Amino acid sequence: MDVAGWKDEMVGVRKMIGQFASIDPCEVKGMRAPFLQGGGDNQFQMLAENNFTYDCSWPTRTYGYIDAETALYPYTLDFATVQDCPIKPCPKCSYPGLWVQPMIDLEDEWLGSNPQCPTCGNVCSMLDGCVIMGNQTKEHVYDMLMKNFMRVYHGEEDEFGFQEGNKAPWGLYMHAAWFFGEQKFHFDGYKMFLEEITDSAKYPDVFIVPVQAGLEYMKKPAPMSVLQNWGKKDISPFGCESIENETGKYDKTKNRCGGSQSCRFNVDLPADGIQGERYMAICKRKADGTIQNCPGEDRYPWLGDHCGGNTPCNDCIA
Repeated sequence: MDVAGWKDEMVGVRKMIGQFASIDPCEVKGMRAPFLQGGGDNQFQMLAENNFTYDCSWPTRTYGYIDAETALYPYTLDFATVQDCPIKPCPKCSYPGLWVQPMIDLEDEWLGSNPQCPTCGNVCSMLDGCVIMGNQTKEHVYDMLMKNFMRVYHGEEDEFGFQEGNKAPWGLYMHAAWFFGEQKFHFDGYKMFLEEITDSAKYPDVFIVPVQAGLEYMKKPAPMSVLQNWGKKDISPFGCESIENETGKYDKTKNRCGGSQSCRFNVDLPADGIQGERYMAICKRKADGTIQNCPGEDRYPWLGDHCGGNTPCNDCIA
């Protein structure tokens, strides 16, 4: 896609989220390319020109997978990157101030699937793509996640000796369907993993935060003693005081959704492979508190018609 195509896609998604979830569109600060198929310089030029802060679409095998003890920290594209490009194209130009949150590749349990490393599991960027071998149990999921986590957090022995982990921000990415139906053992294993790494007696310097919070920390790093002193205060990049107290932008009397409503659409977009009946849940109120109705059944929110005629359909204006 060209720059205009990326803008239609990603600015369009941001406008839809703002309109139908009744939030400030400027809260949408980053993006992930569908199927991790990045757009190189066209994509990143669009991000730089449209008030986006970061991209999180770019996997790294060289600084992940079985070498994740030397994982990449988030960085800006002020200068040329050292990150490998497993899914081309990747950006080659400079985009000062625009952040990349590398997707540190994982190693799954499919031993022998990689001919270059017969004793290794296969590489996966998202949990949906990780293969769990043998008995489909929560313990297998837990073990796979812990193996990858400890490689970054603690380190690992290799042919050159013990390589200490650099504790780079390590993300777990998945679609919601990974947890549901017959895959409930995924959720149970994931929950076991979270309960383990949030044990502050074992892992006092582990924080589970969204990408944006991690980037705020990278802009102004602070030692653990300072972070511990700040605690939940909003002065900390990991603070949650206003969330728990429902103040500021989390004030429940502002940006109220008003409950959800299910909207039905008759879709006829054969060129995009979308036809038939579709449903979408939206907020009953707009961000300003006024009533929001469903778009017309023939106005499925899509490229070029992001909000199906609903207003104001605003984008983020810096």
